[in-house]
Amino acid sequence: MTKSDSAATPEDAPAIRSEVTGQTGRIVLRGEIDHDVADQLDEAVRTLLDTGARRLVVDFADLSFFDSACIGALVRAHDQTQQCGGELALVNVDRYARRVLDLTGLLSVFTVVDKPADEESGER
Repeated sequence: MTKSDSAATPEDAPAIRSEVTGQTGRIVLRGEIDHDVADQLDEAVRTLLDTGARRLVVDFADLSFFDSACIGALVRAHDQTQQCGGELALVNVDRYARRVLDLTGLLSVFTVVDKPADEESGER
């Protein structure tokens, strides 16, 4: 999965950034999320859930590439969030990422929101 029009970001910026506000945790994916980085996504999910977040939002806006390791981490994040009684949503998923999720049969598993979390209207 690649995105040709990704925004330029500093090379030293982390690939996974997370923050929590109340019970909502936001994870921003940047650049390439592959086998070398997927464990950072697992750690971000654990940290957010441990701090009490029960709604996780994973932002694909700055994602330029992801592979099966990232998909596996997203599935684990979905399962862990549900086990805690929470929910996980993917936002800013471009057509390429949406196609990958569709081909893997995961598009129906994840809640994919077309608008950022602060603007969402419950679309799927």
